[in-house]
Amino acid sequence: MAPETSDGGMQGALWSALESLGTAQSFRRYSYIHTPTQPAYALYMLVSGQVSLQMLSLGGRVLTLRVIEPGQIFGHSVLDGDVTYDTYAEALSPVRAVSVPRAALFDLIQRQPTMGLALIDQLGQHRLAVSRRIDEVAFKSVPARLASVLLEMSETQPSAGPPQQRVPRRTHQQLAEMINAYRETVTKVINQFRDARLLDVDRSGITLLNPSRLRELSQS
Repeated sequence: MAPETSDGGMQGALWSALESLGTAQSFRRYSYIHTPTQPAYALYMLVSGQVSLQMLSLGGRVLTLRVIEPGQIFGHSVLDGDVTYDTYAEALSPVRAVSVPRAALFDLIQRQPTMGLALIDQLGQHRLAVSRRIDEVAFKSVPARLASVLLEMSETQPSAGPPQQRVPRRTHQQLAEMINAYRETVTKVINQFRDARLLDVDRSGITLLNPSRLRELSQS
């Protein structure tokens, strides 16, 4: 079934077209779906679960570039024509995904150019998200980076009712990897946000109590 998307019928048609060409696969939590050492042979569409796209710094630290949610694609290196994948794709939970081989993908583009345009749009959105994350790591403070990533994750979740928003559960280590910070620093900032009544944390996740103020912080 095609997911609900903000781009309307074209993205739904793209999902249906790719799904008909692909093979359903399952991955265990914390397993790698692809790595930079593997040939970029397939594009993936996430059906259920969550996938973290990561890269390693020269010092060996992990930076999470994006968290892929159901209804989104990953393995964009196939669209770039790269020989190997450019990220690690780690399953943050049990994952079901549809794998579409490179040959079938480009055959679809030749037969239906509109599908190619939709894929170019997906690639552009992915590049923009990755560029924004790298810029944030380079130029923003830890509180600004953390506020930004919490707001970004909340946009993919059902609303908890205004003005609150929900963020799925993440460990402090996972959040640290997403903003290229130390876990201890993230813990300190989360406690500061909680004391300021900007968010609340429970076993199921994080509730953003004051998204407007977090948005201001994310731009600082």
